[in-house]
Amino acid sequence: MDKRIYLLAFVNFVLGCVEVVPAGILCPISRDLGVSVSAAGQMLGIFSLVFAVSAPVLQVVTARFERKAVFLCALVVFAASCLWSALAPDYSSSMAARGIQAASSGVMSAIGFSLAAQLSDPAYRGRAIAVCAMGVSCAVVVGIPLGIMMTNSFGWRANYLLVMGPAAFCALGVIAWLPQQPGHVTVPLRMQLHTLSDIKLLSAHAVTVLLMWGHFTIYAFLAPFLERVAGIGPHLTSVVYLLFGTAGMLGGWLGGYSSDRWGGGRSALIGGCLLALSLLILPFAAGSLWLLLPVVAVWGMTSWGVTPSMQHYITINSPETAGIQLGLNLSAIHLGLAIGAAVGGVAMGRLPVSYNAWIGAAVVVLAVLAIYYSIRQPKKTRLVLA
Repeated sequence: MDKRIYLLAFVNFVLGCVEVVPAGILCPISRDLGVSVSAAGQMLGIFSLVFAVSAPVLQVVTARFERKAVFLCALVVFAASCLWSALAPDYSSSMAARGIQAASSGVMSAIGFSLAAQLSDPAYRGRAIAVCAMGVSCAVVVGIPLGIMMTNSFGWRANYLLVMGPAAFCALGVIAWLPQQPGHVTVPLRMQLHTLSDIKLLSAHAVTVLLMWGHFTIYAFLAPFLERVAGIGPHLTSVVYLLFGTAGMLGGWLGGYSSDRWGGGRSALIGGCLLALSLLILPFAAGSLWLLLPVVAVWGMTSWGVTPSMQHYITINSPETAGIQLGLNLSAIHLGLAIGAAVGGVAMGRLPVSYNAWIGAAVVVLAVLAIYYSIRQPKKTRLVLA
């Protein structure tokens, strides 16, 4: 596997740290900004929503420019928005900074996943995409527990200052190791969306939305779930997040490996079933730490494992539009995360937080049915942009 793929994975790690770290520190954020925990949770939702909308649009806008330069410009904007978050005086300003972080992350992720697919041997494409995606899994392993510790010692804003160093390293790595790539003819967004006239691809992206929606309905509010339902304090909360992220890294690799070996559709179908089961029994396991930890491990493995499986599935079924499909799938991922955070926030305001897990499980069941439906649809011999 090309070693430059690991640089792309590290970039995703840095982006992922900024994206997910609020999940573990919602209570301190809500106290400092004077908002509810549910409102603080929408810092995750706004990131995902802006990412979902801006990624395909900015991909079109920047397509004609040299890709390495675009990547570096987005990285500079990302770093500046992190400084803005560290200094933001109120909730509205913090949310605006999160939006800028999301938009710049969308540009870098789209370029990064496209490069990972191009740099890899076709036989290892699923694993290359999985390695790239594992950067975000690593952010859950390291970023959230570290974010909790940083918050306890220096306040939640220190997390945004901490990321400045790794962001600078990423910039140097991009300059030194990534090849220059000329811009290409812009594919209008209308034509990108036209590719979804293939019901097999449309249903595959819908599967991704549903899987991430179900997962994030509870994950966005895991910290208050652990505090209120499981009775776990900040230190054990770090352990749970560490386990989740470690399992997610393993699950991401297994998702890529199983996709290369048995196909992305079959891999996602099995992973979706296990994800639904883990979310269903999560509230029942919360009474004992020794029951909770294995359930969280399965949840982490399957929630991260289905992503490379679905990305492998769509690239195999439309290799001639693989770059477009990967970009659309990144938007589908973050659209699902945004919906999950919004639905989870509404549910948490009206029901005990344990219900978030059951709502998520029901949505994942719909995703499993959609995977089965997509697999049974005939594959178009060639998809033509028009």
